[in-house]
Amino acid sequence: MRGNSTLDFSKIVLDGVRWGLKFYIKDRIERVSTHAGYAAFHDVWREFLRNDTLLLQSAGSSLQDRLISLIESSISIARKKHRLWALYRPIQWYIYCAENYPELGFSPAYALELEGMSIPANPKGEAVRMEDPDKGPLHRSLELPLLIAALKNDTSQELEHLQQKAAVALSIAFGRNPANLTYLREEDFIDLTPESNERCCILKMPRIKKRQLNPRDDLLDEYLEPLYGNYIMELIQKNSSTNVMLEDEGEAIPNPRPLFLNQKGNSAAIASKDFENAYNVTSSDITTLLKKFVIRHKIISPVTNSLLQISTRRLRYTLAVGLASEGISKKELARILDHTDTQHVLVYFEMAGKIVEHLDKAAAKGLSSYLQLFKGRVIDLDEEAVNGNRVDKHIAFVDEENPEEQAEIGVCGEGKLCHLDPPYSCYLCPKFQPYRHADHEYVLECLLQNREKRLEKYESSRLGVQLDDVIAAVAQVTELCSEAQ
Repeated sequence: MRGNSTLDFSKIVLDGVRWGLKFYIKDRIERVSTHAGYAAFHDVWREFLRNDTLLLQSAGSSLQDRLISLIESSISIARKKHRLWALYRPIQWYIYCAENYPELGFSPAYALELEGMSIPANPKGEAVRMEDPDKGPLHRSLELPLLIAALKNDTSQELEHLQQKAAVALSIAFGRNPANLTYLREEDFIDLTPESNERCCILKMPRIKKRQLNPRDDLLDEYLEPLYGNYIMELIQKNSSTNVMLEDEGEAIPNPRPLFLNQKGNSAAIASKDFENAYNVTSSDITTLLKKFVIRHKIISPVTNSLLQISTRRLRYTLAVGLASEGISKKELARILDHTDTQHVLVYFEMAGKIVEHLDKAAAKGLSSYLQLFKGRVIDLDEEAVNGNRVDKHIAFVDEENPEEQAEIGVCGEGKLCHLDPPYSCYLCPKFQPYRHADHEYVLECLLQNREKRLEKYESSRLGVQLDDVIAAVAQVTELCSEAQ
């Protein structure tokens, strides 16, 4: 933390409580940050120890019992005032002391009760909880796929467009704040397998929320999916044509190359001679890149029927709720979002059970017109198709539940050996030529039924989410066929 602050432990009268708090604050300062220790001290004092009348009573009760009575009273008051979230740090203090120093007067049994207690996030979580269509998480089946499809179809090599793609990709992948992205440098991107077709990429992410003097004092290694890694590599290659040398009093000053390069220079950084950040963009620049990407691709939200409202915060909410619905642990989600504790991720788990979104037929057909995932050509006769005269290239659909239900649905136009998994994956292939007269509606119904059964069987939305692109593509084919009839 910046500046000087003093913690006055002398106002805590009872030795056991005072030493327990000292040990805990020392642990927070050493393992997290000085700010974490400072905040924990003041929260414990304000919520528990300031009202120490129960602790000072000595009529035949032990310190352990008095501490429990004090905490129970504090919890009751917090519930009445609807500010239970304020007790998160104080309760973590008690649990820590009970686990490590029970001899000081802390009860391990009562700590287990506190650990099982559900503590809501602070009011900042309301945008998530209220599912605000413009500020809350994106709809994972109706809105998020539009962003991803636009990324995949964007082939522009203009610098600003490459920056837009990188900003969207990193926000989807990591859900970080815009300031994290402003401090990224080209050297933070590492391709571990440059000679291999199976790319493995690492990105060293600055940790802006740790209260260091410099956000780059601590970097967190994050795995980056190959698809998103490609956007970073394209941006770095484009940046190479820009000179980032400065002169100060006649001397050339080399400075690190930021990933998001401000070609005009950061005037505030240059004026203060902060040459390390002389070419960094600002947080507002990152937000602008996201918004311009949506405008350039004219992405209309099926939820609001207006231009998709996008920000790094919304994508952070989207990532967190999605991972919570897929069964990630609270501790791991806190790590991914770079929180020092699990308090602020509880709201995502609270909402995960309420907004698990599955595509139905109507939603799939509505989404298909936005995504345009089917890139093939609908045909009426075999004579119109590439490979139409080859029996081995005719694709049949077999109902998994009723194998006797079989029908030809189209022709594969690929001349080489195909590595897709027919028939479902064919709908995403530009070489697929579906018959106009085939019952693609039945294929769609089977897909949706199988999706729900897999969700029930594995108790996870991940398997179902992976089918959404195929479902949307099949729905698009059904719409194309019906339009021509």
